[in-house]
This record gives sequence, C-alpha cells and structure tokens, in this order.
Amino acid sequence: MHRHILRAFGALAIALTFVPALGSPAQALTMTPDTTWMTNGTVFATAISGNTLFIGGRFTQVQEKYTASKGASFAASGLAAFDVTTGVAINTFSPDVTNSVGTAEVRSLAVSPDGATLYLGGTFDAVDGNARLNFAAVNTASGAVDATFDAAVGTTTSCVCALLASSTEVYLGGDFGTVDGTKRNKLAAIDTNGTLDSAWKPNANRRVRALAFAPDGSIFVGGLFDTLDGASRQSVGRVYADTGNLHPWAIPSGTIAGPQNAWDFAVTPTRLFVGFGKTPNYAAAFRLDNGDTGTQLWRFNTVGNVQTVALSPDGTQLFIGGHFGTARLQQSVCNNQPLHGLALLSAATGAVVCTWIPGLAPFGHNYQGTWSISVTNAYVWIGGGFTSVSGVGQRNVARFTI
Repeated sequence: MHRHILRAFGALAIALTFVPALGSPAQALTMTPDTTWMTNGTVFATAISGNTLFIGGRFTQVQEKYTASKGASFAASGLAAFDVTTGVAINTFSPDVTNSVGTAEVRSLAVSPDGATLYLGGTFDAVDGNARLNFAAVNTASGAVDATFDAAVGTTTSCVCALLASSTEVYLGGDFGTVDGTKRNKLAAIDTNGTLDSAWKPNANRRVRALAFAPDGSIFVGGLFDTLDGASRQSVGRVYADTGNLHPWAIPSGTIAGPQNAWDFAVTPTRLFVGFGKTPNYAAAFRLDNGDTGTQLWRFNTVGNVQTVALSPDGTQLFIGGHFGTARLQQSVCNNQPLHGLALLSAATGAVVCTWIPGLAPFGHNYQGTWSISVTNAYVWIGGGFTSVSGVGQRNVARFTI
C-alpha cells in the first residue's frame, strides 16, 4: 500500500498531468536492475519524496551487496531511506520499528504534501522506543518520531495497511476496529494536529488495502470488503474526503466477482487502474469519464495476486507487480517469455509490453515477488521479497533506470 509518484493530495494536480517528456519508457528500460543497496528482508511499502526513497517492511539490515562479503551495511529495523539517484542507503535515517508481542511490519507509507513528515502504518507497538500502536509519523530528514501523532490504532494484531496524506488529514485503512478506543471500522482520518476526525467515519465490512485520491479530491477505497458505508461495493468504492460519505460512483454490480481483494490503485483524470488478487487474479482499468458508472475497459489475467500498480511518467503504460508466476502456477507471454512478478502493460488496452519483462526469483514461494512500485521521471523502484532480478543478485529492493 501502497506508495507511488506524487501520491499526496497537495501534489495531485501535478500527478495527474503526466507530461510525456520521456516518450515510451519501455524503449529505455533494461531487463536487469541497477546496482543499489538492498535489505535482508521483505519490503512491503515504498514512497518517494524529493530525492529520497523510503522503504518499509520486515527487515533488520540494509546492505551494499548480496554476496558472502556484503560490503557496507547497517542496522535498520523495518524502516529505511535510500538516495534515489545514487541508490545508497542513508545511514542518518534509521528509526527502529519494533513489536514486543510479535514481528514488526511496516505495511504502508505516505509523505505529507510539504515533504516534512513520513507517515507509517503496519503492525508494531513502538518506533524508536516511543509507544506507537500500528501508526506513527517521523521527520523525513532526521527520522525523529513526531510526538503529535500518537493515536493507538486497533489492537496488537491489527494492521494499518493503507495510508493517504493531504495537507489537512491523514487517512488510514486496514483491519482495525478502533482508534484511541473510538469505534472506526477499517477506515479513519487523523488531522494534522494528531486528533481523530470525529466527522469522518465511513466503514467497510472487511480489510482495506488501498487508498488513492480521485481527480475531484474524493478517495478511492480498495480491499476485501463487499460493503462500504452499508452499501454494496465489491472490493472498490469511493468516499468523500471531507465528510466520509459514500460517493455515487460505482463499478457495475457483477463486474468484480467476490470475494476479491483490491490491492492497489493508480489514477488518471479518466481512468482507475486496480491490482486484484484472491480468485481470480488480474489488473483492470475502469472509466472515470462516464458519470458515476465505472465501466471496466480491460482486464489482464495473472496466475497470482497483482499487489501493486504504478503508471509510467507519461501515463501511457502501467507497471504491475505481485507474486504471479513466482509460485506453483506459471504463465508465458510474448513468444513464451515467462512472467515472474513484474510486467508492463499498455494503459489503453492492457496488452503486455513485450520489451520489458524482468523476472524475479526465487520461485515456488507464494506471496514472494513485488509488493510495491514507485516511479520518478528517471527511475522505477520496486520493493518486495526476492533474491534476484533477471538473474542478477538483488535482494528485496531494485531499481531500473528510465
């Protein structure tokens, strides 16, 4: 949760412009990753602010090389930062995310529109020794924990799986039932003073996995639910950012067969792209230019979850990532090229772009593969659970140059 270029609402207008300055990214992308630092455990979330890539997950160390002599390294517990241009981990940013009753995991990241604050969600109970239950905020430069945001979200077994930040609110999605003891069913908003928004209280009947701003400033909600605010919404719905009330836009009933999980979103002024995964698994595009009817335009089927989606800088192509092709089931495209956790599709048609099909390993491991994709004008960063990309040893974090 999702974690992409210019996700914050304050930068929404820029994010939806998609200036086609680079032509077709597929023509310039190589199948092998750049040499960058990496981690010793799974990366679930990524977010970019300026020239910094923030990563969150389940790891204890960042390291220079994936070899027996791993080179430089330093401890980083669940949260770290990389220089986007050099690919080197930033050793001055390493707040420790811990859990006294289980394994700490950072599952979601979001940066404030002014770039000063990094919000993190997941399953944890402390950040740098400060009690924080599943949600916290740190300074993007120093990593210092922000005392303003200390709301306790859910229980020790809950997850804040999705975050979205505006200039006035931080929106939370997950499987929690309370915030600071106040009932909030899978969705909540906390204002920039750290106070629970008493008016914003939409509810989903099952876990929320994804949040994204719509072109009009309302919020797309994705997850495993089949009702939103008491109305029928299979996996994808939309609520107003100010009131939390249900938005009338909806995908026609029967288009998405439940139970289904919507893992991630990418948005343009006229299209919503969604990664799905439960049974079946696929990426799909829906209309935003047909009034309140979100008609499906195309669907690309995969043999495993599509856990993350992100648009190319010019908005013409869609990166998809997940664990498709990394477990028992396999699929091939483009003259028998296997799909292993990463692919590039035409945003207009959903057809595979055959010039860029890097493969992730190891195989035979369900839920390994790509968990997050973040894109800048110069780079595509991926985070996940993998040991190599296209045969090159690169562990859990990788970068491709555009």
